[in-house]
Amino acid sequence: MESLAIDNPFPGAVSFLLRETPSTQDEARRLAKLGLPPGSLVAAEAQGSGRGRFPERRWESEAGKNLLVSILFEPARALLPALPLRLGAALARAARIQAIRMGRSLRGARPLVKWPNDLLVGGKKAAGILCEAGPEGLFVGIGVNCNQGGFPPGLAAKATSLSLELGAEIDRWAFLELLLGSIKAELEEERWKPGVEELLWRRGEAVRFLPGLPGGPGGGGGELEGILEGIDERGSLLIRPLGPAPANAAGLLSFAAGELSPG
Repeated sequence: MESLAIDNPFPGAVSFLLRETPSTQDEARRLAKLGLPPGSLVAAEAQGSGRGRFPERRWESEAGKNLLVSILFEPARALLPALPLRLGAALARAARIQAIRMGRSLRGARPLVKWPNDLLVGGKKAAGILCEAGPEGLFVGIGVNCNQGGFPPGLAAKATSLSLELGAEIDRWAFLELLLGSIKAELEEERWKPGVEELLWRRGEAVRFLPGLPGGPGGGGGELEGILEGIDERGSLLIRPLGPAPANAAGLLSFAAGELSPG
């Protein structure tokens, strides 16, 4: 593990780089045990066992091309409402600023946040966020497809990278500095909900939604069709069903977990 020479805006935070690791999340847990300050991070050039939101989904990344990083925060941060969505909004803003700084336009469209934790550009996934909490801290894992030029057949139709969308490679570490500043600003924002809803993928459009987590509480129910209206103060998804379905007084259904797809 070597020092990573970047400008980290979190006071006292330190940044490290590994050539290869099974998981930056596990490395961040080790940093927490050393008592390092919030905002400290570990990045890796290659990762062998990157985790996704579901156990069967791994984060695949070409070595030396992308941003693989986990950031350590104090445990109380895990209690912030809609944390993965807010981090996704910070990531979307960083990607937009990156395009402006390069004097280029994103080929697909502006970056949007797919509930609950993905960054989409032009309808394709460009980044993902994984939040894991424990008594020793909150660990935010972020994987950004920065300079990957192609993807395996199973992913090519639904994945992209910032370089593909911008038409030029980006400086990963300069983008990390930009992202850290965006995250710091988002965590300090009290009126976060309007900004997140503005970036919400498919807001105001027809969607399909499968409630619950696979194999978990609420899973296994039927798929719902409706209009994605936004999120509530906890970050739960608000959908107005198209067909008969029990809803609240405003005619909306609220979901804390599930799988979202276009209508």
